[in-house]
Amino acid sequence: MKHILYSLFILFSSSTMLFAYPAGITGKLQQASGGCGGCHGASSSNTTISMVSKTGSFTVKPGTKLELTAVVAHPSKVAAGVNIGVKSAPNSNTNIGTLEVVAGQGLKKSASELVQSSPKDISNGRSEFTFTWTAPAQEGTYYLMATGNAVNRNGGDSGDEWNYMQPIQLIVSSTTGIQEETPNSIVNVFPNPLQEHSIIEYHLPFNGNVSYSIINTLGQQVFKQDLGYQYLGSHSTGLSGLHALIPSGQYILSLYTDGFLISVPFIKK
Repeated sequence: MKHILYSLFILFSSSTMLFAYPAGITGKLQQASGGCGGCHGASSSNTTISMVSKTGSFTVKPGTKLELTAVVAHPSKVAAGVNIGVKSAPNSNTNIGTLEVVAGQGLKKSASELVQSSPKDISNGRSEFTFTWTAPAQEGTYYLMATGNAVNRNGGDSGDEWNYMQPIQLIVSSTTGIQEETPNSIVNVFPNPLQEHSIIEYHLPFNGNVSYSIINTLGQQVFKQDLGYQYLGSHSTGLSGLHALIPSGQYILSLYTDGFLISVPFIKK
């Protein structure tokens, strides 16, 4: 009888370890890793993970520190976990630069990546994890990657929903002129709060295909617009129709071009 009880205890303990990593697990960034599916339900578009740069830019000088915030969003789950890393390529396991935790943000460092120290409460549909990344001395393009998991805290592997973040290029360069400008001179919504006649003003560091998207506080994309191929330099485009399309609230406008992403917050009253 004791042997049976002991065997059941081992089986139960092993199952618990297999199906839940409340203190986080690394190595879940690449598509080939399987994400969180081995222990936490299925991949789902209901869970979104996005990244916000404090400066509004993902381009930095060698050796400088960038403050970033990962936002894991889900409309109904109660807590979130995350795995964050910076790699030399989206399919590489080579870590680049130095990731560090920020006190009180619920993260810990593990094997050069970051994970949650324990599941972090989701409030108003989102949970935020702020951290820093110090760029290497070597110039180049590197890849910020993250996987977010939204959980129901039932202690098992059912009902949780997770997703990958599309890798974000981190450009490390000492020569780009855009580094000398303030974030608002790179991209700006004017006037802000949003009006019917508001425009985007932005400066491109090189030629490329340009688009922008609008992200709400739940990390959901509510609007996207392709602007076509544009040349380096200053541009502006109207936001006609956007004022009537989105409800009042806080948003992030993210401008994309080939190898470059920059975000700026704005308000719709």
